[in-house]
Amino acid sequence: MSGEHDLIVVGAGAKAAGIATKVHAANALGLARLSVKVIEGTEVAASWKGRNGMTSGEEPLAVTPIKDIGFPYRSHIEFGEAGEAIDAALAQFTWQQYMIFKRRYARWVDAGSPPVRHRDYGEYLTWVLSRATEGVEHLRARVRQATLDEAGERWVVEAEEDGGTSRHVCRALVLTGPGIHRAFPHEPSVAGRVFHCDSKREEFTRIPEGERCDVAIVGGGESALSATMFLRELRPKCRFTIYTPLLPMSRGESFLENRVFSNPDAVEWESLDRVTRRDFVKHADRGVFDPPSLAKIAYDDRVEFALGRVTDVGAAAAEGVRLEYESPEGVVHSEHDFVANCTGFDLLAQMRTLFPARVREEIEGRVGGLWDQPAGTEVPIGRNLELRGMFPRLHIPGLAGLSQGPGFANLGALGLLSNRVLQPCLAEVGITSSNQILDTGKPVT
Repeated sequence: MSGEHDLIVVGAGAKAAGIATKVHAANALGLARLSVKVIEGTEVAASWKGRNGMTSGEEPLAVTPIKDIGFPYRSHIEFGEAGEAIDAALAQFTWQQYMIFKRRYARWVDAGSPPVRHRDYGEYLTWVLSRATEGVEHLRARVRQATLDEAGERWVVEAEEDGGTSRHVCRALVLTGPGIHRAFPHEPSVAGRVFHCDSKREEFTRIPEGERCDVAIVGGGESALSATMFLRELRPKCRFTIYTPLLPMSRGESFLENRVFSNPDAVEWESLDRVTRRDFVKHADRGVFDPPSLAKIAYDDRVEFALGRVTDVGAAAAEGVRLEYESPEGVVHSEHDFVANCTGFDLLAQMRTLFPARVREEIEGRVGGLWDQPAGTEVPIGRNLELRGMFPRLHIPGLAGLSQGPGFANLGALGLLSNRVLQPCLAEVGITSSNQILDTGKPVT
């Protein structure tokens, strides 16, 4: 059993990097003495580098990397002048500082600050996490389960390492990552022709090279676009049909939309009715394509769209798969050689595997029905991105988009995300929005 930590973060990606840097800054300034452990089962920034599924690493990042791990740098709202000192200390972790360190900043700016690849962003996150060290530990292990201690006041995380199983205790648990791919009904006989949005990219080599295969892409969001862009390059002779239940849309980048991501309080997000919030998320984040990538396939005769919701995948009369989908004209059937399930990820499904049955029952006893609610039910997430009513705290930023603001489920406001998660910890040591702490006398290294 390891010592107790203030936080354990599951997953060493962008959200972990945002939290780790803020903890590093607060500790280095002498404002707090927080202890955080980041547990990762594969590698740092695994979702971005192209070796672990979900991306080839070559796709363009949907947002500008200037929205880095500290953005929007408005920590004074949560922590007063102490927050200003923390934001100033984060200057060493910015995207610009990373590019200066790599001696590529001038070239990037002179080129017009172009979009970067997922792989580039993953390397940036790796660089950040290697330098955010004050009070931050890393553990290469796969989390097997999370339970409560006997008093029900601490989380106990069991992790599987090369040398065996270890147990780690924390006062609050942060779950990051997208979850597992959504259920996709299909006959067992066609499993070899079905890919998922978290399939490792080498699995797609099952599509024969040099043949004119027909591939169905099911989904209308970033995962579907990523798979399409990758497969267009991998198998240039293939044809692709993208099945989406909504009309394909491109992501807007206006000031008003961006402001909602970086400062949801500006529009009093929590006071908006559920329909308004859901529509904004749907049209500005979920089910949309980024304009540069969409432009690449706009006049590609190999790519077409079909409006409808796929309900079943079975074996075709010959080799291949037979899709059943609900279209505006009714139920329609079509045949393809392969199909990629890019309908998105399910964090609650991942949580079912993380928490034993008795813990799931305990959670529902405190927060209400959760595990078997109808699809689309809003999860009760509080202002600190925690499961409302659950103690010890369970922070799930990936489920906070609808309740707290669209930027918490993606890269839209990593600095605000870390502030919300860390606010209870820093409040316990007296750091609040009323603090007047500008000169600590300690340099941040």
